[in-house]
Amino acid sequence: MRRGTREYETLLEVDGEVLVQDGVVYRGWTMLAEEGPDRFAPLERWAKGVAESLGVPVTWRARAKNEPEEGGTARPGEPPQSRLAL
Repeated sequence: MRRGTREYETLLEVDGEVLVQDGVVYRGWTMLAEEGPDRFAPLERWAKGVAESLGVPVTWRARAKNEPEEGGTARPGEPPQSRLAL
């Protein structure tokens, strides 16, 4: 693991279900910065791109060991939403 990063279990959901499209499951592990206001920006952009492509709201979630889950929802045609501690 790179210094200043942390591994997060990440996923995208549509209607409360993990997104599966063309055999690709949108769930896995992602390395993100440990701290900072833009820590989850890559997940927000990922969800926004998928929401625009599908034309439906897409929720992203991220969880690291010993940390609360973070998440947000991207809607097509809207700017990215602020993060929520879940």
